[in-house]
This record gives sequence, structure tokens and C-alpha cells, in this order.
Amino acid sequence: MRSLLHRMVAGWPAATCLTLLLAACGGGGGGGSTTNAAPASATLSGTAVDGYLKGATVFLDVNGNGLADAGEPSTLTDDTGRYALDVSAVARPVNGLRIVATGGVDTDTGYAFTGKLSSRADDATNGQLVSPLTSLVDALVSQGLSVAAARDKVAQALGMTAADLSTDPVAAVASQPAIYTRQIALQRAVQLLASANSRENESAHEAQERIYRALARIVLAQNTPATVGELVAKLSESQSASGRELADTIESTIDTALRSPGGHASAKATLQAMDQIRNEMENAQHYDLKQAARRLDERGKGSAYTKLADRSDKAGQADAINTVTRSTGTTTTLTQPANTKGRLLASNCFQCHGTGGVGGFDRIRGGDASEVKEFLRKPAGSGIMAAHAQGYTSSQLDLIIAYLKQ
Repeated sequence: MRSLLHRMVAGWPAATCLTLLLAACGGGGGGGSTTNAAPASATLSGTAVDGYLKGATVFLDVNGNGLADAGEPSTLTDDTGRYALDVSAVARPVNGLRIVATGGVDTDTGYAFTGKLSSRADDATNGQLVSPLTSLVDALVSQGLSVAAARDKVAQALGMTAADLSTDPVAAVASQPAIYTRQIALQRAVQLLASANSRENESAHEAQERIYRALARIVLAQNTPATVGELVAKLSESQSASGRELADTIESTIDTALRSPGGHASAKATLQAMDQIRNEMENAQHYDLKQAARRLDERGKGSAYTKLADRSDKAGQADAINTVTRSTGTTTTLTQPANTKGRLLASNCFQCHGTGGVGGFDRIRGGDASEVKEFLRKPAGSGIMAAHAQGYTSSQLDLIIAYLKQ
């Protein structure tokens, strides 16, 4: 057998022999090396968190346009914000690509999540956290920093460690509460400023990313540790002072709640109340925290919101935290109705009308489609409903109404 092979090879050109030798060793050609290809059946997994985001869409932004395009790995998170992306078909290195999370429900409040979070994939195949803090890191990377340098810069600016930025803030809330309080304060300040500084033909997600990029420039110039509120106050955007007040108040109230006997349950109820105050400011387009809290109390004939908004009254804040904890109890996510076709489209309505088909939704649930569709005929600048309604087609509004009527 060996002599037969020798006689065959002896008659072949030298180039052919070299090709066979390289192939046998795994080299040569273009197909022998897999250095830049994703491994077969590779999975990229992690957690999307503001509170844990349930039912959020997570995707790998392979082409870098910020959108979940056909063919890009995409999935939904489970009840604890976990996701697993199949990246086996991605033909380029995954390391450094953006992981983006949108939509779903924030399980710490039960409210629809209207933000957009991002992170940069690293060498690990699991434990890839997507959070407000990683979104700020991503904004720095988009301005030319390496991921490592961006993490170090954000950590330095906020008086944290780089490891803190990759730590699940909900899982570590008892041992490292500052990670939790800072990241939720950051996201809410960004959403408030995105609302206050929205531009024509700009989506809410685009506005939020623009605010994150502006904050990244502040972080680049920051040489000493600061609070989220102090960084936000340095922005040149309109209502940056209100953004600081909101961030500072959230950190103060949530820290107090976490130290109370109710612990994380009290923090959830308090954050829910603070989100209601923020929504009141955004809906009224009037960004005074205490006045928004007062309006909510006038409707409910209480004083809890006003006390939460007053950082100078620690005793009052503690009393308000106890009040909202008793009235809310442990926050649970509402079970979705059978027809979910219009759920994602209706998430925009959550910003003004409450959550899950209760509370503020009472005024619009079960109404005729014509009551909403009439805003399609009004000038976009005539009010917030016209501006929102004209972001949809007539058929999309029908889906929203069908969802809300359940």
C-alpha cells in the first residue's frame, strides 16, 4: 500500500503534493483556518436589567445600525432578564459587537420598559450584562475608546470599579446597593432629558442614545468621582437641572428604602412611585419634580409623592416609603391577555396611561378606534396624543385598540 502511494505521488507535480500536505495539516486554502469565524452552535448569554427586563427583545447588532435586522441573532428575555443568543451563523468575530435590549417589562416596577440599553460583547460566552451602566460604557466606545478604557473611565467618574459595571445590580442589591441605585438613577435621568429635548422625526430611543453620548463626553472630561446627578447637571441639554434633581432624589429614596425593613420590596414600590412622578413631568412637559409630585398627591388626596420628592425631609421620605410599600405590596408583573399582537405597539401608551391595562388606561380601554384615530387628522404639534398617534398607521392603531379592549 505504501509503495503504491509512493509511486502515485512520484508522478504528481510538486504543487499538488504541497497542497495535499497543507490540507492534511489543517492549513492552506481559505477554509482551513476558523480564527475569525464564530464557533459552531455558539451561544452568547447574559442578563438585561434595569430591574430584570421580562420579555425584552435582545439582539446582536452585527451591522452596527442599531436595529434588529433580519438575520441578526435575536431573542426574548425570560422572567429574570436572561437571554441566550445563537451566534453560530455570525461570520465575523462577535467580540466588540453591540448587544441591544429594548421593550419588555421592568419586573421591579411592573411597568413597560421604554428605554434602550446596550453593551459590548467580550470574550466571555455567558454573563454578558446589558444595563444603563453598560450603555454609558458603550457610548464611550462609540466615541473611540476601547471597551477596557471606557469601563475604567465610567468607573472612575462614578467612584466605582470596572468589575462593578459587569455586576448584576439586582443580584447584588443587598451587598452593593450603590450599583443598583446609580444605574436606575442614570436610566431615568436619561429618559427624562430625552423627553425634554426630543427633536422632530427623532424616536424616543434615538433621543436616549443622543443623551447617553452627551453624557459620555462629560465622563471623558471628568477627573474626580461624581454622582450621577452631578454628571447630568453638566450637560448643556435643556432641563439638565431637573435631570439632576430626579437622579439625586431617586438615589436618596431608593437608598433609604433598601435600608428599611422592607428592603428590596420597599425599593421596588418606591421606584414605582418615582417613575410615576417622572411620567407626570414628561406628560405635562413641565419638569419640576416637586410640582409633579404635588399634582399626583392632589389627585390621590395624600402626601406620599410630595414627601418622596423632598430630600431635605428624611423622616418624611421614610414615612412615604412605608406608605407606598403598604399600598403597593410586592410588585408582580401582570399576566398578558391572550391577544398580544398589539402589545409592543401599545407600549408607547404606557408612558402616559399607566401600565398593563390598569390605572390610567381606564380612560382609553374599550374605546372606539375612531376616538384615537381622530388624532391622525390633527396637526402633530397640537398635543402629545397627536404626536404619538401619528407615529402609527391606521392598521397599527387598530391593533393597539384591540389589545387595550381586552
